[in-house]
Amino acid sequence: MSKILTIGVLGGMGPEATNQLCALITANTSASRDQDHIPVITYNNARIPERVAAVRGVAGARDPVPEMSRTAQVLERAGADLLLMPCNLAHFFIADVQAAVRIPILNMIEETVNYTVGKFPQCRRVGLLASTPTIECGIYERAFGKHDRQLLVPDAREQEDKVMKAIYGSEGIKGGRKTVPRKLLQDAAERLAERGAEVVIAGCTEVSLVLTPENTSLEVIDPLAIIARVAVARARPNAGGE
Repeated sequence: MSKILTIGVLGGMGPEATNQLCALITANTSASRDQDHIPVITYNNARIPERVAAVRGVAGARDPVPEMSRTAQVLERAGADLLLMPCNLAHFFIADVQAAVRIPILNMIEETVNYTVGKFPQCRRVGLLASTPTIECGIYERAFGKHDRQLLVPDAREQEDKVMKAIYGSEGIKGGRKTVPRKLLQDAAERLAERGAEVVIAGCTEVSLVLTPENTSLEVIDPLAIIARVAVARARPNAGGE
């Protein structure tokens, strides 16, 4: 029998999304007793500096890489065999963090794109709901461009008044709210559908917490769910759920 690997979760970006990823790992593992589950070590490190300002190059913004790298090293020393980062924007820094550890970091962006292209081969237009810096830095655009897919994002006003407000507003998901953000993101998703999007990526892990296929007309692709399934398959072959 092959060794069961231990998953390390480089969390705190944000804390609720980190907990959601851990729940998805459990949900995607076939088990009939506690001992059938995959070991998971979570470091929900909310002290990692804000990624938004760093990606945008805001003067005086703290570089999150040193703390992300330290967190990854703590997980490696604790016994993790592979790492996950439940933050889309954090993948802008993945190469730097990977250089700080010997164990692999699974790339949630690449896995999401591979899943989308494989699951929906006829889909040519992909909608993306994500934070503005995630869109600006182009991590999804470059990945989908390799597969000749067009990425559709909200216009500037929709992005600010709906997506960013849903994530960071006073009634936003970062503050633990769900009702108002869900409506804002539903509206933004429907606008993408009207422009030709055939599926929509929940490209911010806060979006994953409120937007589902049940509450929008588009197929919603959740990177958290995808990376959870990939991690389970990597950690213990044949351990995946449905």
